[in-house]
Amino acid sequence: MKNKSKHHSPWGTSLRILPWDKQEDEEPTLTEKLISSTVTEWYEAKHREPSEEEISLINSIEITECPACGKTSFVKFGFSHGGIQQYKCKECNVRFTALTNTIFQDRKIPISEWIEYLMHLFEFHSIATSARDNRNASSTGTYWLHKVFTVLEDIQKDVVLEGNVYIDEMFFPVIKNKTVLKDGKKLRGISRNKICVGCGYDDKGHVLLIVENTSKPSDRSTWNAYGTHIKPESTLHHDGEKSHGILISNLNLTSIVYTSEETKGLKDEDNPLDPINDLHGLAKRFMREHGGYDRSNLQGWMNLIWFILSEPYNRFEKIRNFIEIAISTHKVVKYRDVFRKKGRRNRKNHHASAN
Repeated sequence: MKNKSKHHSPWGTSLRILPWDKQEDEEPTLTEKLISSTVTEWYEAKHREPSEEEISLINSIEITECPACGKTSFVKFGFSHGGIQQYKCKECNVRFTALTNTIFQDRKIPISEWIEYLMHLFEFHSIATSARDNRNASSTGTYWLHKVFTVLEDIQKDVVLEGNVYIDEMFFPVIKNKTVLKDGKKLRGISRNKICVGCGYDDKGHVLLIVENTSKPSDRSTWNAYGTHIKPESTLHHDGEKSHGILISNLNLTSIVYTSEETKGLKDEDNPLDPINDLHGLAKRFMREHGGYDRSNLQGWMNLIWFILSEPYNRFEKIRNFIEIAISTHKVVKYRDVFRKKGRRNRKNHHASAN
């Protein structure tokens, strides 16, 4: 009798290998052959070779310096097997392409496959759902998500809210094994069991989502979150949170306060804070689709939500913008680094829960 293997997610392993492919001494049945041919057809449709359009795009990227040493003395050095232009640096002898030192470096899958992945991501699909639709392992979806976070790392750096500015804080729970208890019960309300995120919105459609790395907002965390992102002398619409005072004072803002007593029970169209409430609702809805998210990457998630909710609103224009930003962002994300860090966090969390 064969030993029973441990249960694994059907999407956690290669989708090209089916159970009967490993049975060298048994001929697949006709039903198994039908399934195999169909899955192969699906897989090849999703994982095609780079197209002429993709090769043309990569070869059109202007190279200004060697990605290894930063020098400008380089020459064209033939083409890869797939037709990608290669270069060689005269200073350090490193060979490279236009994709070297980007998230697409050493890619085994064409850039074109990112189009469907990003479309799903921007439409609030979960990583697991996207992996199934793309015929990818779930680990690929997680790996690509970290690449997305890397590309969007500084995406909110230059955001400035102006005119009528609405701000409020929303809160996300800490991971379960880091929940703080008192007398055996979870702390309620705004406590150490919550992570504060500063949210902003103005009447021109600009959005801001900044993790404050604290539970209850303070003068310092509020200033760090909003201080450089609100234009001086704007009008601040808020709920009267005490820490907002530092913004009003330092930026000479006109303050309009709507207390919870004033807004309680109002219809959305009558609630003056409805724009910021909508932002909260959309962000929390998105995060519910990713319930097992890593809290240490919360700002990465907020940057992604910002990108989804900001112009351009057409999803294909948004995909175009992301790919163009990614191509020009000289940052590399290694698969082993993502899962090594994740493994360390899991071991650390396991020891914490055990103790």
